[in-house]
Amino acid sequence: MGTITNSQELIVWAEKGTLAEARDTFSRFDASFLAIPSAASKKDIPASKVSLFYLREAEPKAEVESILKAIKGHKTSFVVLYTPHHSPEFAFRMGKMVGKHSLDSADWAFNLRHVEQLLRARNVLAHRAHKTADAFDIVAARKRLGLTQEQMANALNVATRTLQNWESGVGTSQMPKKTQDLRELLGLMDDYVIAPRERAWLDTPLPAVQNRRPADVISGGKLRDLIVEFQRLREGQPV
Repeated sequence: MGTITNSQELIVWAEKGTLAEARDTFSRFDASFLAIPSAASKKDIPASKVSLFYLREAEPKAEVESILKAIKGHKTSFVVLYTPHHSPEFAFRMGKMVGKHSLDSADWAFNLRHVEQLLRARNVLAHRAHKTADAFDIVAARKRLGLTQEQMANALNVATRTLQNWESGVGTSQMPKKTQDLRELLGLMDDYVIAPRERAWLDTPLPAVQNRRPADVISGGKLRDLIVEFQRLREGQPV
């Protein structure tokens, strides 16, 4: 995980009751943490490259609206509104509030991978190294791709029983080698597929892979086909 180069490049705002939770969530980031004040003015807001709001449905509307109003036109180049436990009604209500204050530089994120993408795009986070084999969570990877155990086993060219053992932490000596392409592909997806649209991307036929769905390419054991297309994209070649 890359880190913030300056502690004032990222400020995480949270309501007092969720400040500890926000600190825990963003403990991997070099960030400053501040409680959302009940009333805020421009002088109360330190300059930062990015202000991230950790929002929960219990948060009083007046407190959030106060600081959004104060932050408009302030020395903050980008605002991220992170709602980890959102509901459609809450997102709609907050969206209206943001629109009211014309925060054109604001963006929404509903999971940490999307937060990381937004920060890296603005050079707040360095592009992180891909996870090492030791840190790789194969269960999370399978669920992220929406695959059954049988499909994941086929993708990795191993027996279903082998995959089941790996997911149980048994007999994993060959897992680093067998998951190398998978880990590379997931890292490329982190860089090129916007997190909220990842499910749609997996289910959409792509001309670059003979109009197959990425999910089918993966479950068919052809991970390298997608990796090659991402590499061509990285090199500026048509895909």
